Amino acid sequence: MLSLSLPSRPAFGLCVLAAAVSGAWAQSEVKPPEGPAQATLPAVKVRSTATDESATAPVAGYRATRQISATKTDTPLAETPQSVAVITRDQLDDRGVTSIGDALRYSAGVVPSAFNYGGDVFTIRGFDVGVAGLYLDGLRAFTNVFSSSIETYGAERIEVVRGPSSVIFGQATPGGVVNVVSKRPQAESVNEWGIETGSPGSGQLMADVGGALTKDGSLLGRLVFLGRDGSSDYDFVEDDRLYVAPSLTWKPRAGTTLTLLGSYNEDRNMYVWGNQYRHTGTPGHPIAPVADSYNFAGPGAGYHRVSKNLGYEFEQKFDAGLALRQKLRFSDITTDRREVWDSYFLPGLGLRADGRSLNVLAVNRPDADQSLGIDTNVEWQGRTGPVQHTLLAGIDLRRTRMTQGIYTNLGVYQVDLYDPVFVEPDWKSFGTQAYDYHDETRSAGLYLQEQAKFFDRWVAMAGVRRDRVHQVTHSTTLVNPATSAYLDSQSDDVTWDTTGRVGFVYLGANGLSPYVSYSTSFEPNSGTDASGAMFKPSQGKQFEIGTRYQPENLPLSVLAAVYDLRKTNVPMSAGPSSPFQVAEGEVRSRGVEFEASYDVLRGWALLANYAFTDTESLKGDNVGEATVNIPRHAASVWTKARIDSLVQGLTIGGGVRYVGESRSFDPDTMNPAYTLVDVMSSYTNGPWTLSATVENLADRRVLTNCTPTVCTLGYGREIKARAVYRW
Repeated sequence: MLSLSLPSRPAFGLCVLAAAVSGAWAQSEVKPPEGPAQATLPAVKVRSTATDESATAPVAGYRATRQISATKTDTPLAETPQSVAVITRDQLDDRGVTSIGDALRYSAGVVPSAFNYGGDVFTIRGFDVGVAGLYLDGLRAFTNVFSSSIETYGAERIEVVRGPSSVIFGQATPGGVVNVVSKRPQAESVNEWGIETGSPGSGQLMADVGGALTKDGSLLGRLVFLGRDGSSDYDFVEDDRLYVAPSLTWKPRAGTTLTLLGSYNEDRNMYVWGNQYRHTGTPGHPIAPVADSYNFAGPGAGYHRVSKNLGYEFEQKFDAGLALRQKLRFSDITTDRREVWDSYFLPGLGLRADGRSLNVLAVNRPDADQSLGIDTNVEWQGRTGPVQHTLLAGIDLRRTRMTQGIYTNLGVYQVDLYDPVFVEPDWKSFGTQAYDYHDETRSAGLYLQEQAKFFDRWVAMAGVRRDRVHQVTHSTTLVNPATSAYLDSQSDDVTWDTTGRVGFVYLGANGLSPYVSYSTSFEPNSGTDASGAMFKPSQGKQFEIGTRYQPENLPLSVLAAVYDLRKTNVPMSAGPSSPFQVAEGEVRSRGVEFEASYDVLRGWALLANYAFTDTESLKGDNVGEATVNIPRHAASVWTKARIDSLVQGLTIGGGVRYVGESRSFDPDTMNPAYTLVDVMSSYTNGPWTLSATVENLADRRVLTNCTPTVCTLGYGREIKARAVYRW
C-alpha cells in the first residue's frame, strides 16, 4: 500500500509516460543505412574511461580520476592538493545503496549515522557536517536537517571533500562537504527499468530513460523515476518514497549548453527514539529489556516530507580559453512531523515508578523551507611561458527562509513498555503553540582561485573568498504552560569572513603525486554573550600532507593523508554559575587516512580504507574529552569478482566494516566497537541483470548514541533483490 499523497495510479501513469518517452528517444536515434542483416549484441552500459572522463559524466567501474567539488573546475584528482573521494554509480549499484549514509560507509574518515535520524546525517574528520556540508550539483541542498534527504538513484556520482572548503562553498563545517552530482542527459541512450523487493518488507519500481531527442543531438533528455513502498525494523514505521527527476539539455550551437534539472521527492518515514533502556531490573529503570522493534510513538506518528527542486546550469565557451558558467536552483520543502516525546518540554515525562509505564506527550511539528541559490563564475584557461593557468572568479548568492513550529494539546498519557495499547492522538486538534521559529538568511560570497601547472610537473593552487551572511531570526517559546507565559527572542546578525586555501602538488613520472595544503573555513554562531554582543563565527584551520598513487598502466588509485584540523570560537559556558556562553572554545581533530581502489573492468575490483581520528576538546566545557560518537579507528574492505569460469555473467562480492569504540553521551559508558559484513551477487544475461545484496549479514544490532538511561539500536539486516532490464 503506497501511502504517499500521490496514489499508485499517478505513479503508474508516470511509468507509462517514461515508457512512452523512452520509446520516443529510441525512435529519435539516427538509424544506420539499410544493408545486410547484422548481429544483435547485448546491451551495455556506457561509461567514461579514464581518457575521456569528465567530472559529471558516468564512470566505468569504481575508479574515478577527476573531480569538480574541491575546485569548481573539472580537475584531475592527481592535481588536487586535498583529500577527495569519488563514489561512482557502479559502486552505488553494486552495494544496493538507498541513502547518502549507505553511500558513505566505505569512505575513509566519514562516519554516517548508525540509525535512521530522518535525514542525511554524518561526520567527516570528527566534525558533524549537518546541512551546511551537503550539496547537490555544487549548490547547498538544505537549510533544515530534517529536510535533508537526497535520492541516491538520481545520483551519477558522490564526491567527498575532506577538510575546510569555505574557499569554494562559503560557510561550512571544518570537516568537509559531500557533493552529489545528479544524473543528467547524455548523447548515448539510457534505457533502464527495474523492480526491487526486500526485507524489512518493501517493494520498489525504478526507471532511468534518456538520450538524444533530435537527430543532430542538440536536444537531450532524461527522466529518472523511483517509487517505494517500504517498512522498517521498528513497529509502525513506513519507508515510502516517490521520486521523479526530469532533465533537459539544449546545445543550440557549439560552446553553448543549457541544462534544466528538476526533481520531486515525497517521503513518509519516522525518526524513532532510543528504546534500549539501560540498567534494566534495577530501581528507577525498566523491569526488563524492551523488544528491539518497540516504538512508543505508536501508529499515526512519523513525518511526511515533500521536496521540490527546479534549476538550471548554463555554460558559454568563448575563444581564448574563456568560459562563463551559471547555476541556479530553487527549492521548496515542507515537512509535517508527528512525534511522541518521552522527555523535554514538560516535567514528569519519562519512565514512571512502576518500571514499565512511560509518560509521553504528542506534538505536531510543521516545517517549511525555501531556498534560492545562484553561483556565477568565469573560468580562463591559458598559458604564459611554461605555466598552464586555470583561473576562476565568481560570485555565490543564496537566500533562505525557514519556519518551524511545535503544537500540542499538553495532554500527557501513558504507554506500557511490554503490553502497549495504542490510541492515536487527534493530531489536528492540537491548539497550543509551544514553539514558533522564523529564520531568513541572505549570504553572498566573492571568490578567486588560481590553479597553475609548471613544466607539467608542479601544480600550485591558491584561492581566497570573502563572505557576508545576514541572518534574521525570531522565536517564541512556551516556558510556563500553566500561565501561558512565552519567551520572545529575536536576532539580526551580520557575519563577515575571509577564507582561503593554498596547496602544492608534485606530479611524479611514476604516478606518485605528493601534496601539501593549508585551508580554512567559517560558520556563523548564533547567540550573544553576557554583554549582548553577537558571537564571532567559528573558524576551521587545517594543515594536510598526503600523496596519491595513480600509475598510468595500472587501474589502481591510492590516497594517504595526514592532517591537523582545528575549530576555534566554539560556544562554551562562560563559567560554572553563569547562564551565558562565550565563543572561545577549541576542538582539535588530527588523524591519518588511507584509501585505495583497484578496478579491472569486467574482472576484479577492490575498495579499502582506514582512518585514525583523534579528537579532543582543547578549550571548553569538556576539556580533554573526545568528541561524542567519533571512533578513533575505523576500517573497511569491499571487493567483487566476476567469475565467468563458473557461470557466464556471474559476479559475487562483499565487504567488512569495522567501527571502533567511541565516547557516548554518558561519561561512564563507551559506545562499543562493532564489525559488520555485507554481501552481494549479480547475474547478467543479455539485457537482464538480477542482483541481491545483504547489509549486516549477521543481523548484529549495535548499541549507539548511548545516554545514561537509554541507547539507540543501529540498523539491522537488510536484504534487497533487484531485477533490471537495460536495452
